[in-house]
Amino acid sequence: MKRFTTIFTILLALLLLVGCGGTAEAPTAVTEPASAETEVETAVVEEPAEAEAPAAEEPTEAEVPATEAPAEAEAPAEADSGDTLILATTTSTDNSGLLAAILPLFEAEYGVKVDVIAVGTGQALQLGTDGNADVLLVHSRSREDAFMAAGDGSRREDVMYNDFVILGPANDPAGILGKNKAAKAFEMLATNNNGEFVFVSRGDDSGTHNKEKAIWEEAGIEPEGEWYISAGQGMGAVLTMADERQAYTLSDRATYLARTLEGIDLDIMVEGGEILFNPYGVIAVNPDKGEHIKAELANQFIDWLISVPTQEAIAEFGVAEFGSPLFTPDSQPWRDAHGADESDSSEAEGDIALKIIGLVDNEMGWTETAVHDMETITVDSTNSSGEADTYTGVPLNALLALAGVQDGATTLVFTADDGTTGEASLDEVLACEDCILSFRNRGGFRGVLPGFDKSAEVKGVVVIEVK
Repeated sequence: MKRFTTIFTILLALLLLVGCGGTAEAPTAVTEPASAETEVETAVVEEPAEAEAPAAEEPTEAEVPATEAPAEAEAPAEADSGDTLILATTTSTDNSGLLAAILPLFEAEYGVKVDVIAVGTGQALQLGTDGNADVLLVHSRSREDAFMAAGDGSRREDVMYNDFVILGPANDPAGILGKNKAAKAFEMLATNNNGEFVFVSRGDDSGTHNKEKAIWEEAGIEPEGEWYISAGQGMGAVLTMADERQAYTLSDRATYLARTLEGIDLDIMVEGGEILFNPYGVIAVNPDKGEHIKAELANQFIDWLISVPTQEAIAEFGVAEFGSPLFTPDSQPWRDAHGADESDSSEAEGDIALKIIGLVDNEMGWTETAVHDMETITVDSTNSSGEADTYTGVPLNALLALAGVQDGATTLVFTADDGTTGEASLDEVLACEDCILSFRNRGGFRGVLPGFDKSAEVKGVVVIEVK
C-alpha cells in the first residue's frame, strides 16, 4: 500500500510537470501568431487610413473651386442685368455723336450702363411696344402721341429740336436751291427729272422717312420710278449713298453737319418752314410690359435728360465745330429756367431770313446760314457817314437769277425788319456787278448799291419784292 502510494505520487508529479510544460508552450505558440496578426492588422488598418485620408481631402479640394466658379460667373451677370438701361433711339441722335457726348455723364453719375439700340423711330417705338426697351428717344410727335394713347408708354417729355434740310449736289440739276417751300422742291424733283439725278429715301419707317412722306403728301405726289431709291437704311448710310451718287435726300441737320466733317459733299438746297421742324421726345416704356422693364431707372434717365445741366450740355454740343448747337434744348425745366414760352418750341432753328417775292418765276426764301453759304464777293462803297468802307455779301443779280425775274418787272423794293423800305431800278441792279446784299455784324443783311441813291441801301433787309 505504501509502495502504491509512492508510485501514485510520482505519476501525479510527472503529470503536473507535463501539464505545466504544455501550458508554457501553448501560450508561446498562440502568442506569436497573435502578435504577427496584430502587426499585420495594424499595418493594414493604418495604410488604408493613410491612403483614404488624402482621397477624402482631394475631393474636398476639388469641390471648392467647382462651387466657387459658378458663383463668380453669375455675380457679374446679375449686376449687369440690374444696372443696365436699354435705350431705343433714332439714328440721328447716335449718328450725330450726341449720345456719345452726353451718355457717359449719366453712366458716371448713376453707376449704370446704357445699352443703345439705334434704329428708325418706327422700329424704336415697336421695341417699346414689344417690351424690348426701357426708354425711347424718338422724333415723330404724332406717332409718339399714338404710342402713349395705346398705353405703351407711362411718361413722355419734350427734350430738344432741330430741323430737317433737303440736300443735293452743288450743281443742283433739279434747280431747287433756295425754294422756300419743301413741298415745292419735292414737286420739282419729281417733275423736272430727266434722268440726270436721283433722290435717296430712308425708306425705313423712321421719323425722317415719315417727314419725307408728309412732304410728298403735301406736294400731292406719290414718288416712284428709277429716280426714286428707297434705301431702307439709317441716316448715316443714306448720306453716304447720296454723296456717292451725288443725289438729293432729306436729312436732319445734326447728322448732316456731323457727316460733313467726314467729307460728305452735299449742299443744303432747302431749309426752314414749319414742315421741316424736328422735335424730339423721351418716353418711359409702360412697366406693365413685364417685370424686366426698369421703370425706376427709366424715369431717373428722363429726369436727368430734361434737367437744366443736361440741357446745357445739349446746347453746347456742336458749337465748337459748327459755331452753333446741333440741337436746341426744349425740355419743360429748361423753358422754365429760361422763361421760354411754350410757343417758342414751335419755331424751327432754320427760320427764313430773306425772301424774294413778286414778279418772279419762283418765290424764294433762305435762312441766314443758307445765304452765308452762297458764293460771295467783296466790294468798296461809302457808308452812311460818307466814309469809304469794305463790304462782303452775295451779288443781288445772282439772287434774282435764282428767283427768275418775269418780263415786265421794272422795280425792286427792299423791306427791312423794322418796316423801312427803299427802291431801285431793276435793270440798273441787274447790270450792277458790285450791288450786293452784305452781311451785318449783328446778323441779317444790308443792301449795298454803289452809285445808287442812299435811300435804296436799306439796313436789315428781309424781303426783296420785284414789281
